[in-house]
Amino acid sequence: MRTIQALFVMALWSAVFVVILHFGGFVENHRDVLWALGGAALLIVMLVGNFWIFFAVAKEDPWRWGKNQDS
Repeated sequence: MRTIQALFVMALWSAVFVVILHFGGFVENHRDVLWALGGAALLIVMLVGNFWIFFAVAKEDPWRWGKNQDS
């Protein structure tokens, strides 16, 4: 269950960055070197943030194998 919660929070985090990139003008100026580097930096921040969010919210839940099976 915590994995689904983590994925939902990650989707919200990614949506915020998509809105920032869209309304910030990165779509129109993607051929300019400085705009492209800024957009790449924002995408890296988004990716690292997604990893951090997943591990902070999901904790050890995704790593428990066979938790619903009887031994």
